[in-house]
Amino acid sequence: MTEGESIVRQRRLTAADLRFTPPQFAKGQLLRMLAELYGESGSLEALEGERDQNHRLTTPNGRRFVVKVSGALEDPGVVDFQIKALLHLERTSPDLPVPRLHRTLAGTPSGEIVDERDVAHVVRVLSYLPGVPFQNGRAPSRRALREIGAFLARLCQAFSSFNHPSSRHFMPWDITNGLVLNEGLWHDAQADILELAGPLRRHFQEDVLPKLGGLRAQVIHNDGHYDNFLRPDDESDRVAGLIDFGDMIHAPLVCEVAVSASSFLEGRDDPVEDVACLVQGFHEELPLAEDEVEILYDLMLLRTVLSVLLVDFMLRTSDEPSVYLTGLRPEIFDGLRQMLSIGERSFTDRFRAACHRPPSTTRASPGVRT
Repeated sequence: MTEGESIVRQRRLTAADLRFTPPQFAKGQLLRMLAELYGESGSLEALEGERDQNHRLTTPNGRRFVVKVSGALEDPGVVDFQIKALLHLERTSPDLPVPRLHRTLAGTPSGEIVDERDVAHVVRVLSYLPGVPFQNGRAPSRRALREIGAFLARLCQAFSSFNHPSSRHFMPWDITNGLVLNEGLWHDAQADILELAGPLRRHFQEDVLPKLGGLRAQVIHNDGHYDNFLRPDDESDRVAGLIDFGDMIHAPLVCEVAVSASSFLEGRDDPVEDVACLVQGFHEELPLAEDEVEILYDLMLLRTVLSVLLVDFMLRTSDEPSVYLTGLRPEIFDGLRQMLSIGERSFTDRFRAACHRPPSTTRASPGVRT
C-alpha cells in the first residue's frame, strides 16, 4: 500500500497527513538567507500558503519575487518535480506567462534554509507576475473564459512532453485519488455538505472514480482557478498569466478543465453557457475526446465536493483560520448547490455542443444527477 492509499483509507486525518503544515521562519532569518544565497535584500510581505511558507519580496529598486519555503514534511522528490516542471516550461515555452525560477548566486534553481531543529527546508525564489486575480473586480466575460480555456490547453501541450518520477505523488487536491471518500473528512464536515452531497459518495465510488484509469493522462497544473489566473487589472478580460504550480500532478487531462471550470460558476447569470466557453476554448486548442466530455460534469462535481470537505478540514484544524479561507467556503458551497440544481444533462449537452458534438442519448442516473 502506498502512502497515498494509506492516507485515503484512514478514518481520521491530521494536518500532517495532508502536508498542511507550512514552516514559520521569522522574516529576519529569511532576509539573511536571501542575502547569503541570492544576493537579494528588501522587504517581505506574507502570502497565503497551505504547505509552503510564502512571501513577496520587494527589493530596494522595485523588483518583486515570490519566496517559497517548503515544509519539513514535504517529499524532496515532489519539490524536485515542481522545480523540474518550471525548468521544462522555461525551455519549451519561454513565452508562456508563468513564474520563472530565480537562480541563486551559485546558479542553482533552489537553495536551503535550516530551522531550529536542524531540519533543512528547500527554498525557491520565483519571478512575481504582475496583475490581479480574476476573482477580483467584475466577472470575466465569455471571451475571457475562452481565453482561460485556451491558455490551459497550451499549458497542457507544453507539459505533454514532461514527466518525473514523483509526478504521481499523493496530493490532497488530486480529485482522482479517492480522498473524497475518506470517512474522516465526512465525519468532520459541516451539516450542510453532509445533507447536500452525502448521497453523491456512492456515485463517486461506483460510477466516476473507476472510469478514470481509462482516460488519457499527463502532468497537469491542477489549480487553474479564478484566484490563480491573473489579468492586467480588475476590469480587463485579458489573461496576464497563471501562478501557483504547487498542486501539479499526473492525472487525467480532463481534470485540468474540470478544476478550472468549477471555479468560475459563482455569480454567473448563465453558468452553463459561460463555463461551456471555457471548455470550448480548451477544445479548440487541444480537442477533448468523447469520454472526457461525458465525464466532465462529474469531475467538476467531485472537485467541488472535495474542496468543501478540505476547507472544512482546514477550518477545523487551524487555530486561526484566515479570512480568505473563511470566505472561500460559502463560495464553493454555492457553486456546488448551483451545479446540482441545474443538473448533469444541461451541462453535458452544452459541453458537447462546445466540442462540436450532438446531444448524448444517455440520460442521467435517477436520484444522483438531477
